[in-house]
Amino acid sequence: MPTTPCLSLRALLFGLLTITGGATAASLAAEEPPPSGSLSSLTSRDGEDWPRFLGPRGDGTSSLAHISLPWAKAGPRIVWHAEMGEGYGAPAVALGRIVLFDRVGNQARLRCLHAETGQQLWSVSDPTDYRDSFGYDGGPRCCPVIAGDSVLTFAADGLLSCRSLADGSLLWQIDTAARYHVVKNFFGVGAAPLVIDAPSDTSAARQLVIVPIGGSEPGSAPPAPERLDLVRGVDSGLVAFDLADGSEVWRASDELASYSSPVLTTLGGRPRLLAWLREHLLAIDPATGRETGSFRWRADELFSVNAANPVVIGEQVLLSETYGPGSVLLDVASTPRGDTFTPVWTSPKGGRPNTTLKAHWATPVVHEGHLYGTSGRNAGDARLVCVEIATGEVRWSERGLARASAVLVGEQLLVVGEFGELLVVKATPEAYTPLAEAILTDPATGTGLLAPPCWAAPVIAHGYAYLRGAGRVVCIDLLQGAE
Repeated sequence: MPTTPCLSLRALLFGLLTITGGATAASLAAEEPPPSGSLSSLTSRDGEDWPRFLGPRGDGTSSLAHISLPWAKAGPRIVWHAEMGEGYGAPAVALGRIVLFDRVGNQARLRCLHAETGQQLWSVSDPTDYRDSFGYDGGPRCCPVIAGDSVLTFAADGLLSCRSLADGSLLWQIDTAARYHVVKNFFGVGAAPLVIDAPSDTSAARQLVIVPIGGSEPGSAPPAPERLDLVRGVDSGLVAFDLADGSEVWRASDELASYSSPVLTTLGGRPRLLAWLREHLLAIDPATGRETGSFRWRADELFSVNAANPVVIGEQVLLSETYGPGSVLLDVASTPRGDTFTPVWTSPKGGRPNTTLKAHWATPVVHEGHLYGTSGRNAGDARLVCVEIATGEVRWSERGLARASAVLVGEQLLVVGEFGELLVVKATPEAYTPLAEAILTDPATGTGLLAPPCWAAPVIAHGYAYLRGAGRVVCIDLLQGAE
């Protein structure tokens, strides 16, 4: 996800980050009754939802067996498309609804659309005065999160909101920047919240919203906004809130926040949150917020961030960044007293994007002992790579897609390049093998629909893919190939 601070930061964010037909929402309602206490589903297809960042498992994989190929000459069928305002985050999809988070003027806007038609169901907004310190747009950086009948948003200015998925009505809201005295990160807030079931010894069930905050002492803003090296955190690197009412449950760590989102896993049979914050990967007991282990992995350069998520592979964890050390594969030894991280391999010093994995903001995906993702800091040097997990060896690399995002579908990768290219690539270590490619265009006007920058990760739900570029989101059908 340059030799001057300004160029370095521009390279970071440039790497982070209409309906064309259809039936009415009512005619596409699910045939089966919904679970008690939940919204009715509007989807007409079997399949899984994509309610959070990187999908239902948080690993960029879809349960869809395959993408139907070949595509028609014009590419896959475009189901609908809709305008978008400022921002870089992907949508979220659940219960036949898609939620889109963007900025229009001085309003951070959240919309809910019918996922299969693009018909708007509701729209709400909050005022925002966020201004990017380095000239990028002021829209949201991270995607909404759907949890049951609620939808969470975390705006660039740190406003954490929980709304009803039914109609957008506000359930609770926290100005995290004010409450925790957050000194603005390089590009504001960019790490998506994570909703988990709270571990409990009682029968009372509740859910926690895990949020990277990175607060500081009051009045600790540096003399220049980029001098985050002068900022010291206190006790709110990671904060857990009760989903029901927004009350704080616990807080952990004096780390500042990064652009990497937390993940939940099991290590040594114990539930663990893994949060890669500004300096360290932290292992945290989700029940108490107790830190159980840490490992430092970050470039020494000030103008750098950790942006890709930790990748869990059994009892190992992969970290990858693009500004300095590159990647490290860690063995994890977990005991009741704590967790220890031991490097298995690290990227060679000075390794290039074609010789080692240096993920910018797009989290690599795992398939049969290999990692697939983009390696490289800038559009010009980035490559789509396949890396052997056991050794870190690059099996193949392909340039030309700039910093691309990928989702795994069976034995295929759905890849979106940052300039709007759409590809299907075979997930094999043998060689780079493209199976299909297209530039999505509006059938009515012939103009391209995915304008750069396309930094949002692809979203796949119930056989549809939702792709976001500058100013537009596009829904395509992955189950219908050429007729």
